[in-house]
Amino acid sequence: MDFMKLLKSIEELLYELITWFVFYPMTFWRIVRHPITMLAYAQKELTEKDHEQFDDAVSPPILLLLTLVLLHVLEGALAGGAPSVFPTLLQDDRNLLVFRALAFSLFPLLFATIRLRNSGARMTRTTLKPAFYSQSYATVPFVMAISLGMQLSSHAHALPGEGIWGLMVMLAGTIWYIGVETEWLTRSTQIARPRALLISLGIFFAAIFILLLVATLVAGVGYQMDQQALATP
Repeated sequence: MDFMKLLKSIEELLYELITWFVFYPMTFWRIVRHPITMLAYAQKELTEKDHEQFDDAVSPPILLLLTLVLLHVLEGALAGGAPSVFPTLLQDDRNLLVFRALAFSLFPLLFATIRLRNSGARMTRTTLKPAFYSQSYATVPFVMAISLGMQLSSHAHALPGEGIWGLMVMLAGTIWYIGVETEWLTRSTQIARPRALLISLGIFFAAIFILLLVATLVAGVGYQMDQQALATP
């Protein structure tokens, strides 16, 4: 009986993995085309029964994680065996993916927190979850644009115009992201658009600052560990 349950679990897992090939690009395209609709969709889906949630899309946290995995694979393929600039701590694929997932989750977390505070709702894990899920959807195209832009910039010597293409991709992704967050904040809290833009910019730069601070601390710890390892006979 236990063996049959195991087979059933494997069957369901395999089916879920295979369907990502269909629903990942569909979900991503829907977010890019209709971001506000998809943010509302993410919140609405959490009110459905567990087995009915995100039946026609990939759930926001999974979509964000899959995006980071795909970008990580692409980065590894383009690196072509070049030496890594990361400390040993982050040269492990699992550690690097976990760090990136936590780092980029700062953006939806901060936007969700401010959204919840402006709505006047009590801050709990239950009330924060819908806002975080919706913000995770908005973060995915931004993460994609930033990562692809950085990859283009790192291979600027092989492209006409050198680093301009990477900068354009990153700028386009950032403008799209700020625009979506401004519109979402305006509609969901009835805040005037200029004020919503200022709030969105403030949250965005706060997330960037925290991300850089955490990255610096992690890199510092990693390089210190490397130095200690080299000094150990």
